[in-house]
Amino acid sequence: LTLALADSSTMDKKTKNSNRAFLDIDINGNRAAYARACDFVEATDLRHGWSSKDITKLGGSELARVEEAYECDFDWKDKGRIILSLPKERIVIELEEKDCPVAVKNFKALCTGEKGMGKNKKKLHYKGCRFHRIVGGFICQGGDIIMQNGSGGESIYGKKFKDERKGLKKKYDARGLVGMCNTGKNSNSSQFFFTFSPQNKLTGKHVLFGRIVEGDEVLEMIEKQAATTLKEDGKPKVEVLIADCGLL
Repeated sequence: LTLALADSSTMDKKTKNSNRAFLDIDINGNRAAYARACDFVEATDLRHGWSSKDITKLGGSELARVEEAYECDFDWKDKGRIILSLPKERIVIELEEKDCPVAVKNFKALCTGEKGMGKNKKKLHYKGCRFHRIVGGFICQGGDIIMQNGSGGESIYGKKFKDERKGLKKKYDARGLVGMCNTGKNSNSSQFFFTFSPQNKLTGKHVLFGRIVEGDEVLEMIEKQAATTLKEDGKPKVEVLIADCGLL
């Protein structure tokens, strides 16, 4: 038992020292739609003659008729849409802890939720937080754990924290860079953004503290939900949220 506890402690320490974080992105309620399909197959195996209650064990032709059966099933069809498999969800971010220790410490803790409740009586955790602004060819913005609309945010420090000089010097010269949102100098909280293209005008104004190293296809799916008119001010076409997050 002592050895097991020691091993667990070592693993926790390694995770906390990790320079990689992950965000699992749920777009348009895909997780719920897939869970609904799984529940449907499990509950109606006798009615529809499925070979298994487990949707992952159904053959190709059998799986192909699940959607039709669902749409024709009086007890299920009005419960919401279904999908037969989950699309990729994970984005992995490599963090620049050496150059931006304050921003990275904040981001890592918000990914794990380890700090509990904040001053605003909301959990300091990105899980369940929306990307409230998506502008194609520019950025997607999320991390407002307080208001979920870009008007709020809270850092683990209980107040807004200062810009880090080395992070300001890093250039926004590629797609998939991760920076801190702010409302001016030294006003960082929990909000962050991903770039969809090089954005040199952001260099020197927003701390760049990470880059996406896995999940380009997920970033592409996020960008497809961008608002289509300027009047929408980046409001996504469908809900895009962080279903899960943590450190690797």
